[in-house]
Amino acid sequence: MSVSSPEGLIPSNREALIGIMGNVPHQPPRAVSRRTFDGNLSYDLGIVEFDDQGVCHYRTQMAAIADKLAEFGEQDAIIIVFVHGWKHDARSDDDNLAHFSGVLEAAVRREAEVAAESQRTARPVFGVFVGWRGMTLYSRRFLVDTLSLSQLTFWDRQEAGRRVSTGSIRELLGRLRQYRNRQAKDGSRLLVIVGHSFGGMIVYSAVAQSLIEAAATPQGQVTPSFADLVLLVNPAVEAARYLPVHQLVYERSITPPQGLAEAQAPVFVCVTARNDWATGLAFPFGNAFSLLTEKCKDRRERQALLNTIGHISWMKTHDLSASGAAPVLTPPRDAAGISPFWVVQATPDVINGHNDIFRPVFLEFLARLLGLHVQESALRATRAP
Repeated sequence: MSVSSPEGLIPSNREALIGIMGNVPHQPPRAVSRRTFDGNLSYDLGIVEFDDQGVCHYRTQMAAIADKLAEFGEQDAIIIVFVHGWKHDARSDDDNLAHFSGVLEAAVRREAEVAAESQRTARPVFGVFVGWRGMTLYSRRFLVDTLSLSQLTFWDRQEAGRRVSTGSIRELLGRLRQYRNRQAKDGSRLLVIVGHSFGGMIVYSAVAQSLIEAAATPQGQVTPSFADLVLLVNPAVEAARYLPVHQLVYERSITPPQGLAEAQAPVFVCVTARNDWATGLAFPFGNAFSLLTEKCKDRRERQALLNTIGHISWMKTHDLSASGAAPVLTPPRDAAGISPFWVVQATPDVINGHNDIFRPVFLEFLARLLGLHVQESALRATRAP
């Protein structure tokens, strides 16, 4: 996949050796543009940026997203949202933005293949990159990273992420949900939301209610009301906030008459690197002070309050490793009784630490997840009257 910055964006300019990133936008007031690759394939990319208080830098960026959704009209589209995390923003030279463009290209190729197989028109792909001030302290790499000064921004950016999670991003995700739930005649619209690090916390805050409702579905297919797939990567969110979903999933697994559908693609996937020190060490250290005033009913609840979802052994459902360039999921996706709620722990050759998430093996795993949903949503169209 390409890792060059998408064309047509505002060039980044950081000349100082060291400094503080301003609470300012990095992209134009209407940041929606068309990208063409491989000759005749294309996707649309939109960027929306939020300040430290969770408010849109430009209301016109939000309006541009709404206009694009209105442009689709009754046409079904595949919408993929990415919310970045710590040490990132919406600058054109941010590698998260560059890699997200590569993910969108993979989604376009997969949709073209599925459409050709079913002899239908390929659905358009629309990517939405959510930017916020995940980076504050910056410098040329040898100054900050070597001295580890940027690590000290973890707790400050955690608080900023919490403010963003309750701000205007809920309007953005609500608009996308409304489009997805206004199904056209064949019902094959697809919405995938991905969040990394504190971006995972932001996403989970917005969709937690829909995940709880989906896990409480009496029987059969689990159908979330918010998105078809929510993917969190190294999320910096307390496992205690996932406990209601975990309990519902566990109850369903031990009650055969209300068992979960075996063949369904996952609706929630949380992937955490085993060697992610930020969520494995810094996060519980910061949360330890909460034990001074918080009370927990048992050991598990205390563990869930201190740790993130991916670092709780009794919440884990899968391991993700690499065999050459191929991801290996254990147990496999089609194992009997597997829930569509996955908590996955990844080896360093898949995700290395907190920020090295766009490794080739993990990108292949992400492409396969997207492929499952592209194919499943396309099948809905063939079943529709």
